[in-house]
Amino acid sequence: MSIGPRNFRAWFEAYLAAFNRADFDGFGAYYADDVIFHGQAAQIHGRHAVLDFYRMVRARLDEQVELVSFVGATGCRRIAAELRTTLLAREDWLEMPTGAMRAGDKRQSVNIVFYDLHEYRFTRVRSARLWPQPGTPR
Repeated sequence: MSIGPRNFRAWFEAYLAAFNRADFDGFGAYYADDVIFHGQAAQIHGRHAVLDFYRMVRARLDEQVELVSFVGATGCRRIAAELRTTLLAREDWLEMPTGAMRAGDKRQSVNIVFYDLHEYRFTRVRSARLWPQPGTPR
């Protein structure tokens, strides 16, 4: 895809679509080799480590991410995205870093995620949960 002013958001949506399909090669292509990833469940360095983490997560959970809002422009070095994440546990995962889940449990959250870019590759990803707030029923 040629990235221009009209399709920068579409470029990002293609990343999310690959992520939602668990297309590791597809969404992994968006990460720089030395990406720094600060997520809710892990702090990771390197594209291969990020992909290994998501392979481990996807072995236990179905995860879908929906784009709520997007801020970015062609040629920019940072994207901000508001994402709604839905997790569905396929098996018990009592040691899950963001809180235990049992098979069949469903959890949703809304997060703001900042993606730093260099040559249309994510060099740093930082995530913060907006909802649910601590103590809010899931």
